[in-house]
Amino acid sequence: MPPGKAEEGGGADPLSTDENAAGRCAGAARSRTSVRKTGPSLGRVSEPVPPARMRASHADRERVVATLREAAVDGRLEMSEFVERCERVYEARTLGELPEFTRDLVEEDAQPVQVREAPVAALGTTVTRSGRWVVRPEEYVLALFGTAELDLRDALLAREHVRMTATSVFGRIRVHVPEGVEVRVRGWSFLGQRGVSGRRGRPRDGPVLELRGFCVLGSLLVRTPKRRWWLPWRGRRALE
Repeated sequence: MPPGKAEEGGGADPLSTDENAAGRCAGAARSRTSVRKTGPSLGRVSEPVPPARMRASHADRERVVATLREAAVDGRLEMSEFVERCERVYEARTLGELPEFTRDLVEEDAQPVQVREAPVAALGTTVTRSGRWVVRPEEYVLALFGTAELDLRDALLAREHVRMTATSVFGRIRVHVPEGVEVRVRGWSFLGQRGVSGRRGRPRDGPVLELRGFCVLGSLLVRTPKRRWWLPWRGRRALE
């Protein structure tokens, strides 16, 4: 007998209906194409597009569903709510549609997909941007008696060449860059520190992060993946 139909002399079983609906949602999730994490994604658009209007990928939707699943497991979402939100997530087409499904579950800085158009301003405090957030073609960062932490390892770069104006006055700016991104640091500093730690490769077809601005009694440090040293004796042991 089909699920959800009433048996003779009885009504429909709501628990069975919710379980079947959850199964359909899980099946839809498994049918989606899985995307591996390979560093920052590139949004190849010919004209400037607001972050909220950029198209969402399967990986973006799966991030939101994972947060919903955690909320359902610890009891913050009923099964019916979980199923309804999952179905709406898979119907979403733009990044701006995704945050509303988890807005009441996690804080803004911990959202699985972050769509912000305001500049990063650390004014006497610590501001962090990490996870899946959109890095606009022209990004602005200010650290005034504060610390700004920017993690680009899972970010979505709106263009292949991103220009970031970083200004540090009695503050600190830390930028974490993934493998395959070329870093260019320009500008000046007065009694401050500006530099890149780690490997500074020049990928042929990779994205470019250009940092401009100045530091006054502050610092700007870009952290790239560390250089991998090849030890000849390790190679010989592996062959043995």
